[in-house]
Amino acid sequence: MAVREMALATIVWAKEASTNVFVKMGKGLLKIAFVQRNAKRIGVGLLIWVVACMVGYLALRKAVEGLEHRLYEVGLSQTRTLAKKTRSSLLENDVLSLNRAIGEVSAGDELIFAAILDHQNRIVAHTHSELVDQIISPLEHVKQLGNVDGVSIEEGVSVNEQKTVGFSKDVMFSGVRIGKAYLTLSGSSLHASAKKYGTLYVIGVVSCLLVLLAILVALDRLSAAKALKTEKDFQELAKIGPYTLEKKLAVGGMAELFVATYERQDGFRKTVAVKRVLPRFAEDPEFVAMFIREARLAALLGHPNVVQVMDFGNIENAYFLAMEYVRGKNLAEIMAALKKSLSIDQAVFIVSGVAMGLQYSHSKKDEKSGKPLAIVHRDISPQNILVSFQGEVKISDYGISKAASETPLTQAGVVKGKLCYMSPEQALGQSVDHQTDIYALGIVFYEILSGGRLYQVTGELQALKTIPGMEVRPIKELNPDVPDELNQIVMKCLEKDKASRYQNAQELVDDLIAFRSSASITYDSITLSKFMKRHFRED
Repeated sequence: MAVREMALATIVWAKEASTNVFVKMGKGLLKIAFVQRNAKRIGVGLLIWVVACMVGYLALRKAVEGLEHRLYEVGLSQTRTLAKKTRSSLLENDVLSLNRAIGEVSAGDELIFAAILDHQNRIVAHTHSELVDQIISPLEHVKQLGNVDGVSIEEGVSVNEQKTVGFSKDVMFSGVRIGKAYLTLSGSSLHASAKKYGTLYVIGVVSCLLVLLAILVALDRLSAAKALKTEKDFQELAKIGPYTLEKKLAVGGMAELFVATYERQDGFRKTVAVKRVLPRFAEDPEFVAMFIREARLAALLGHPNVVQVMDFGNIENAYFLAMEYVRGKNLAEIMAALKKSLSIDQAVFIVSGVAMGLQYSHSKKDEKSGKPLAIVHRDISPQNILVSFQGEVKISDYGISKAASETPLTQAGVVKGKLCYMSPEQALGQSVDHQTDIYALGIVFYEILSGGRLYQVTGELQALKTIPGMEVRPIKELNPDVPDELNQIVMKCLEKDKASRYQNAQELVDDLIAFRSSASITYDSITLSKFMKRHFRED
């Protein structure tokens, strides 16, 4: 194997070795639990490692090329000098001067031999004097590398299997070749040095990776300890500013819901609902910024069909939302308890209340500029429609729904059932607006009239395939008691094409009012209150 090929082979080997280490270590890291907790840190660490590998590889290549360059420079300069010294001595056949020139060759440990040949390629002077008058033995497996200023360079293997670089220059007189200066240097030291550098490179690559891994593990442990302390403090926190947490109502993927007592310094007390964001989300700057922005908008809403947001903020590292406390049940709890569809009168009354709340929030304008705030709930579902024991219908969770929608579902731990209330455009990842809320309300309307789920999806991929393309059977086919006029209203909410859907919630409200009038429906909040008290116990 030629010296250049050996050097390049060593570099390639070192490069492949580092790549293999990267692949194997990468697969190993993917199996470690803390990868999900430290995704950003691991990404930064791997980037640093890759950069270090690249820098090390370039340094290795430069070092090997430097060794090779030095070897060639020595060979070229010594061959030129030897040819220059021997021209007159060859003409005069001055063997003493020729031997002296051989002895003056300075090529260090790399020198195998130096020789002066006559015009017949017979040795007239040689590092090993016993070879004088012999024909010089050619290298085996010779590869010509080129010619530099009259000096020919070749690589090959000597008769004793030694890797060799040969340099030769013709000695000329009056345009006639009278002999040749020949020099051979060993390539073994170059190969050994390249291999040593390659080994050091691989050791450095692995060591760097292990150091980064150790740093990641240490940071992970520190973060885990901090998170544990935060979680403990979080659980022990029974009061958030003026809010005393009395009873935990529910725990979701993003927050905990409490009944709390608000108390002012003057003794005024009021029961409220407090939604406290879980620690892992409270530590996410993007989520926190969005939560505050959306909560600020939600706090501007004041409507009988919207749960009033009274306060929000961060007290003692706990992000919270203080809301009006609605004594009652959400629509999902009601449907689960009844195990059947609601009456037409009751369903129309509840959906009318939700539609009025949506119309208010969708059309809400900034009090200073007069510009529409374009508030979209994004998560209309039975869980977010509250029915009180006083017969009120209210939309909850304004102020946290958008933050939830911007967080990956699997990471946020959002209940998979919420996927069943996505609009086609939402399922396809397209931009959403107020018509998305209308579609979701249409699904709720359909389900409370049919007594069952419209979409049975368990994951985002299934939602993507099912919701945009599945043909929805008219509600009248599932519930024959539904009049044609109401059937048209429900199915218009569920139009896949937004141009065919209700353009705003007010259109839906108007159609429902017209239907109530034509069907002589007198169902009101008093009737709903009686229903709630008859089927559920007030806490």
